[in-house]
Amino acid sequence: MPAPQPGLAYTALKTLATVAITVMLIALLRGGLALLPKFDSATGGQVGTHLLQLLAGDGQARTQNAVSIGLMLGCFILAVLLVQVLEKWWRRRAR
Repeated sequence: MPAPQPGLAYTALKTLATVAITVMLIALLRGGLALLPKFDSATGGQVGTHLLQLLAGDGQARTQNAVSIGLMLGCFILAVLLVQVLEKWWRRRAR
């Protein structure tokens, strides 16, 4: 016997959770990148500066857009994976 299909409300909840987690990951990434100069000054290194320069793409708009899209896509994929893991955990816990 096939498993019952989830309802519309369940699908909407998963979609909302995915979007919310994606937004939170992007905000955390943005906040983390803002802390890189402070990290460099605390450690005396240049790792944060080099990472920011790499992400800036030498000031070219096309490269900056590609990096931004890549980071957002990465956050979205991570959010989808997190929602799937949390769903499996929730179903096991409900048994």
